[in-house]
Amino acid sequence: MSAQEDGRGLVTLREWAERNGYSHAYAVHVMPRYYPDFPEPEVRRKGATEKGGGGGSNLYDPAKLERFRPRRPDPVEVAPEDLDREVTLGGFAALIGVDGKSVTQIKDDRPDSLPDTVDGRRWYPRARYYVRDLLLMWNSRPGQGRGSDKRRVPLPWQRGEDA
Repeated sequence: MSAQEDGRGLVTLREWAERNGYSHAYAVHVMPRYYPDFPEPEVRRKGATEKGGGGGSNLYDPAKLERFRPRRPDPVEVAPEDLDREVTLGGFAALIGVDGKSVTQIKDDRPDSLPDTVDGRRWYPRARYYVRDLLLMWNSRPGQGRGSDKRRVPLPWQRGEDA
């Protein structure tokens, strides 16, 4: 029996959905119907039907699912000693090597995604932030395309008091 036949290296749609920010129901019931070229399972498990029933346990080749992953920018990393530095938005852009407008436009387009400043306030001109907070915000931004905000992970400062 090959690795493909016994399931090694394969994933269920539930596992794949969790890794990629999709809900299990969307990956099992919507994607196979909405995308005509969505791959067939490599191994069908007992209880799976053509209509999607039990389909969350079928095994898929991750390489064939790759083109259906959400488009997100690659995460940025900084040196550990820089995480506690205090920087402006422009200083953060210079640290990660992107155009300053790429970072500063966030305060206009998505001010709710900015963390609190070092002194615990919201954005103000020349505000300073901890690099670790800006890095978390930067790496959690969604990719391009309609509906990409639905896959945005709530940031710690966006959660309600009861969370």
